[in-house]
Amino acid sequence: MASTFMGLNISYSGLVASNAALNTTANNIANVETVGYSRQIVNQSASTAMRAFASHGCIGAGVDTLGAERVRDIYYDEKYWNNNSKLGEFDKKQYYCAIIENYLRDDRGTNEVKGFTTIFNEYHSAMDSLSNHTGETNYALEFIGKAGNLCEYFNILYNNFQKMQTDVNDEIKIKTDEINGVAQQIALLNKQINMVEANGNTVANDLRDKRDLLIDQLSAVVDVKCEERPIKDLGGDDTNINEYIVSIAGGQTLVNGYEYRQLECVPRETWQKANQNDVDGLYDVRWTDTEEDVGLSANNVRGELKGLYEMRDGNNAEAFHGKVSNVDKQNKTVTVATTDSYLKDISKSTLPLTNGQIMLSGDLYYYDSFTFETDELGNTYYTFQLSEDKSRNPVMPSGDITGKTAKIGEQVAYQGIPYYLEQMNEWVRDYAYHFNEIYGVENATDFNGNNHEGDIFFTGNNDVAGGQYNLKGVSLYATSYDSSQNNGYYMLTAGNFNVEKSIQDDASTLATHTGEGEGVSKYDIINNLKDLSTNKDKMVFRGCDAQSFLICLMGDSGLNAQSANSFQEIYSSIEESIANSRFSVSGVDSDEEAANMIKFQNAYNLASKMISVLSECYDRLITQTGV
Repeated sequence: MASTFMGLNISYSGLVASNAALNTTANNIANVETVGYSRQIVNQSASTAMRAFASHGCIGAGVDTLGAERVRDIYYDEKYWNNNSKLGEFDKKQYYCAIIENYLRDDRGTNEVKGFTTIFNEYHSAMDSLSNHTGETNYALEFIGKAGNLCEYFNILYNNFQKMQTDVNDEIKIKTDEINGVAQQIALLNKQINMVEANGNTVANDLRDKRDLLIDQLSAVVDVKCEERPIKDLGGDDTNINEYIVSIAGGQTLVNGYEYRQLECVPRETWQKANQNDVDGLYDVRWTDTEEDVGLSANNVRGELKGLYEMRDGNNAEAFHGKVSNVDKQNKTVTVATTDSYLKDISKSTLPLTNGQIMLSGDLYYYDSFTFETDELGNTYYTFQLSEDKSRNPVMPSGDITGKTAKIGEQVAYQGIPYYLEQMNEWVRDYAYHFNEIYGVENATDFNGNNHEGDIFFTGNNDVAGGQYNLKGVSLYATSYDSSQNNGYYMLTAGNFNVEKSIQDDASTLATHTGEGEGVSKYDIINNLKDLSTNKDKMVFRGCDAQSFLICLMGDSGLNAQSANSFQEIYSSIEESIANSRFSVSGVDSDEEAANMIKFQNAYNLASKMISVLSECYDRLITQTGV
């Protein structure tokens, strides 16, 4: 049976509901510019009706205020996170592709840094001057100086790319630390949210907003997937506590409720290089609890971390791989057969010369050196001398791995920093070899009539042992090679490219001719060297002549930059569209809240008026009738 004062209770419930709605509206207006804030609404429901009289049925009992909750659509959240990972990847690629384009820029104005074209043309002009001035060593000095400038150009370019690889590597460490920090915060928020919501009457709206904002941040760094599951008691009833799980990198668990995993960046040792040109200390990202690799090279990994990884390690899918053809337990060697064209040419190989690592049938081993051999049938074999250091190779491979896969590094199908370094090395090795073949021709003679047959002009500085590498009598296209010998054109890189020191010290020893002729014929070697740059019969680089080196690399960098820019624009546009859709659901519209304020104010005033009216009625009823 309804109370005599039921009307007051009904009006009071309306007053409470309107007040809660006004407070929530005020909170929305206050957070209109707060990043990550979700609009909140007050949930209301009609109170359970009460039976007044048996003959009259039930009458309303007012309104129940159930509490405030966020307005959020998980569909838009997931779309945003997926797109944000793709955008993060191409943001990084766009940034570093722009740097690569800047490194490869050709001439930069009259008073700025000289590019490849100017340096190469000055080098050729010096050749022309030398060929027209018989017996004048000052022209030889100028030519040697210009050749040194050409070497320095490649040295600087090589070092710039290695510096960028270091920078990218450092950023991978920063992003890994960022993931760790976010994981820790999410786990803490999970605990706080469950503590607030354990009574079943309260929703931790602001804490949930903070957690979703962290997921937004995380999704830019790496692909992310979230799942929230209710925890039930032994009787199968809800406990009002949820388990929130965050997975990254293709489904690997990062946060599970109150527990979180951490990542660590482990720098590679000098004997763990996967590429001849890699800088020391590149990081492998692993889980600290299992020491398992995160697997950044997997196709399902996205985000800034993937963009950085592909930029740092991208080798155009040209990493070493093959099949084990023989295991010699006694000599501790493993022979691997390869079929790819870029592995059949030792000049294009990027293997660490010594102290490298090789994966054999899924197990990691370390080698001290390797030999290369191509047989009469054109089959190519690499034989690796495995390290006897027990700390590196506690167990040697057995013969049962014959026919199994062998690989060094990962085949990263992107033209990142290693790709450009390899391209520079290929040009330098090719040009130096063909130049030296012409320079050291039979009867090669200097200004003083001294014979220099078999001598070389270009070589490489040996930064480890000191001095320069001996490239005399070595073929670029050798059918056999031993990396332990510390010689050959494979030792030559864009980073150590230089002119033979004896020629730098004494310009008169420069070989210029083969005969006793006069005038132009006096410098037949120089004239043949000039032709090397434009004659594809003497040297070809990627189907072009030698002087087209930069054009080829600029073509690569331009296409990569264009691709990164295009995808970045596409995903930026998609993100804007998704963000707008998400805002239309969760965002605070000041005009809408202003209208709500007036609406709830009117409801509050009416409830107050109703209480006033009912109070007057009850007062008269009590004072005048004595009821």
